[in-house]
Amino acid sequence: MNTSRNIANTQCGWASNLPHFSSANLDEIVNSLTAFVQTSTPQQIEAWRGSVPPLQRQCAGFSEQMAGTSTYGAVLEYQLPDSMKRADAILLVSGSVLVIELKGDGNEEEGYLEQVADYARHLYWYHQLCGSDGTKVHTLVVSYGIRGASKERDWITLTNIDELKAVVAKFDKPGNSQPIPVEVFIRPELCQPSPSLVRAVRDFYSKNQLPRIKRIDDITSPAVERVVDQIHRTHSAKRRKLILLSGVPGAGKTFVGMQIAHESFLDDLSEPMPGGEKPTAPAVFLSGNAPLVQVLQYEMQQAGGGGRVFVKHVHEFVKRFSKKHSPPPPHHVLIFDEAQRAWDAAKVKKKHNARRAASEPESFIQFANRVPGWCVVMGLIGEGQQINTGEESGMKLWASAVAKGGDSWEVCGPPRFEAIFRQAGVPYTAFEEFHLAQSVRFHFAQGLSEWASGLVDSELSIEELAELASQLKNQGYQIRVTRDLQRAKSFLWHKYKHQPEARFGLMASARDKGLEPTLGIKAVSTRLFKAGPWYADPEESPSSCRRLNDAISEFSAQGLELDHSLLVWGTDFQRKSGKWCNAKAMKYQSLKAVKNPLQLRINAYRVLLTRGREGILTCVPQCLSELDETFDYLVQSGCDLLE
Repeated sequence: MNTSRNIANTQCGWASNLPHFSSANLDEIVNSLTAFVQTSTPQQIEAWRGSVPPLQRQCAGFSEQMAGTSTYGAVLEYQLPDSMKRADAILLVSGSVLVIELKGDGNEEEGYLEQVADYARHLYWYHQLCGSDGTKVHTLVVSYGIRGASKERDWITLTNIDELKAVVAKFDKPGNSQPIPVEVFIRPELCQPSPSLVRAVRDFYSKNQLPRIKRIDDITSPAVERVVDQIHRTHSAKRRKLILLSGVPGAGKTFVGMQIAHESFLDDLSEPMPGGEKPTAPAVFLSGNAPLVQVLQYEMQQAGGGGRVFVKHVHEFVKRFSKKHSPPPPHHVLIFDEAQRAWDAAKVKKKHNARRAASEPESFIQFANRVPGWCVVMGLIGEGQQINTGEESGMKLWASAVAKGGDSWEVCGPPRFEAIFRQAGVPYTAFEEFHLAQSVRFHFAQGLSEWASGLVDSELSIEELAELASQLKNQGYQIRVTRDLQRAKSFLWHKYKHQPEARFGLMASARDKGLEPTLGIKAVSTRLFKAGPWYADPEESPSSCRRLNDAISEFSAQGLELDHSLLVWGTDFQRKSGKWCNAKAMKYQSLKAVKNPLQLRINAYRVLLTRGREGILTCVPQCLSELDETFDYLVQSGCDLLE
């Protein structure tokens, strides 16, 4: 490939050898960057026009003093592996990859240093050629205003633009190794975790039974075996398949998905990418449940890679691979946790600020069609857990997406979804193993999800609810209710004071607006909430759930578990004349986006009532007299009064 010109590429806005970059016309460079960064603003374009020429001059000076720089590379606006972020510039010299962040404000902020250190970590962990064969990754914060000598620490150097030529020369080792060819460096298929990192994460996963993901092999192994068999069959036939695995709350759906992603069931199936490389992680676990992703990554980050090797956020994944010139994902198995919560087209359009948008199921089918050879999309389906706007269309979105995907698609899943796909004209094979009907989340309880569903759906009589509650309590599960929040907190602190590994926490509905003015309780915004420390940290940490300070909402609780939960019931979902009412719930910004607000409240409280593995303690505050009927209903439905 001729690198004496700009190389059009899906990973960057500019890539060429160093001499060509140094002498290129500024309009040529800016036009290339603008075409790549299609959301660039006039301010961004003006910044490029100001920052690129000094960088060109420094690179020209370096080329003049060093021989053989025609093999050296310059890359601008490089899309970092496993990230939506871009590096301003990367220089490929002998033995080093230099990541450059350009700053024009003359400041030496700590945030700048951490920003570029994160860039370096991403390259080191997720680019196949960085860190291999002795190639070093180093980051440079290049300011156009600071004064004084360059400062270096760890793998970061802070320098002035006028000193850049000398700093680059310092890291250039022409006698030791050749630079990575620029046309090779920017190949998308090389942006995947290093084999050593994959091994480290797998080793950590196998030795550390993650506290929030319990091992339940006996219950889930039939489903795992059937899934692995179907994936191998799809590979052999060179087909594309949607595999659906459903289950009640706590049945182990997430655990099955994590097993498929982490363990070595599929390593023999990796197909070569266009450049001949095989992906080091043939399966990826994706979730739209941000707190679950945060907790898993937080628990696994000790293994390296920020815990992101196998666990990624689905909405970021969709945004990244939905771009017009995006490469195919480097995975043959895409595992979508909580797939029933996939966004419809309207939600994607709004969140991604796009003129046109496909639903997330459509995007997944489109991704899979671009993966070479074969691909499996595996959807993990929870029951009655659609709690966001844009999630209410459920399985019909998937049926429609597969129907549009082409004749190479097949679907297999539990019998319950067969009619939906048959109606859409999609071949469907039903397997009983693909519905996990038994909850294994709870130490002592079988039937909690049925009790919670009957309570909020009003589908069971008081007598039936009380009987279910009695059975739960006979198994050792604790269902209690109180009207005194401080008494509830004291009970949990006393109960678990000699069990430092136990986790208990405060929960409240995201749509409630009655608890904050009376008790000062408001569920933490998911945007601000740091799920990893809340779920995992010990009690001495101010972020720990055991402090019972920060209440989390259904959005931060879904898919995760506590040993004991403390739910503070809100006015957004209350009994009125024998029926559930959501009249006092916080209104949605766009009522058009919500098909059934009451159903979303029902689903939310179903989630909140099923988070505790040993027990659920509900506080219906005495100060909210409008909840008197709700309190009476809970008592009649089998909740014991907290003594």
